[in-house]
Amino acid sequence: MSSLEKLIQKVLAGKKISYKDAERILLGLGFNVKITGSHHVFRKFGTPYNISLKKRPELLAYQIKMLQEVLLNHGYEEK
Repeated sequence: MSSLEKLIQKVLAGKKISYKDAERILLGLGFNVKITGSHHVFRKFGTPYNISLKKRPELLAYQIKMLQEVLLNHGYEEK
């Protein structure tokens, strides 16, 4: 299992991760990032929603839930 897959499983399990790890996951899924002030907005063509994350040491609970939703929509499931 690659380190990216381990991060994805960590998110799906509801564990906290850093902004850098979330960025790595989203970029790995093909999202592009646009920085607007302190928020980093991740967009992907063909995806009906954007993910906005504030750069901080750890993601907040609602951001973890958004990331879980993105992963589930991309066909990932908790093992």
